[in-house]
Amino acid sequence: MKPTQTQTVGYLLKLLASLLPPTPGLRIKVFGSAALQLLPDSNFLSQDVDVFPPEDFFALVSEVVDANNLSKDKAEFCFQVCDHLAFKSTVDWPLRATEVSLHGYIFRLVHPWDVLVSKLQRLEEKDLNAFKLVIGRTGHPTEAEFIRHLQKAVDLYRPKFDEETARGDLLMNTRILWRELWHRDIDVRAEITRPAILRAEREYQDFDPTLKDRLAEIGRKKL
Repeated sequence: MKPTQTQTVGYLLKLLASLLPPTPGLRIKVFGSAALQLLPDSNFLSQDVDVFPPEDFFALVSEVVDANNLSKDKAEFCFQVCDHLAFKSTVDWPLRATEVSLHGYIFRLVHPWDVLVSKLQRLEEKDLNAFKLVIGRTGHPTEAEFIRHLQKAVDLYRPKFDEETARGDLLMNTRILWRELWHRDIDVRAEITRPAILRAEREYQDFDPTLKDRLAEIGRKKL
C-alpha cells in the first residue's frame, strides 16, 4: 500500500530503514518540512520527505525508494533523495541535529532553526508558514536569536555563481521575513553580514602566524 500524507514522516522513515539492506551506523540526513513535522509539530504536513544519504550510498537509497514506489512520481507522500549540496544552511548545523536509530540506520534530523535558514532562500508562502509554525509552537527563535543564527550562515549572502538560478534573493527575502514577523525593516548588512565578517576577522587575527612553521617542524621530526 502506498503511503499517504496522513501517515507520519516517522512511519515513512521506519519503512525506508526496513527496506534498505543492513548497514549499521549509516547516517541519513532528514531536512525540509519533514524535519519540522518530526520535531515541533506532528500536524505539520509535508508533501515529501527530503533526505540525503552519504554520497557512496546515494544510488542505493535512490534505487530502494524507486523500487518500492516511494518516489515522487509514484506516491502521494514520498521520499525525495537529494544530493547533500542541495541543503544549504548554517555552517554548524550538524551540532544541533537530533539522531534517531531505526533498524540500525541513524537518521539525523536537522534542527528546526537550520531548516528555517534553508527555507529563507526560497520563502514561498509555505516557507513563511513554517517560520510562523516554529515560532508559534516554541516561542523561538526570537528576533535577536535569529539574527545571531543567520550570522552563522553569512556565506549564503555572498553573490551567487552564474550557474545558480534556482534560489531566490536571500537579502530581499530576509527583509520580507522581518517585515512579516517582526514588523520592521532590517538592515541586513549592518545587523547580519557585517557583524559575522567582523567576528571571523577577529578569529583570524588571533591565529598564531608561527603555527604553520611549528607544525611543519613536527612533521619533519616524525620523518
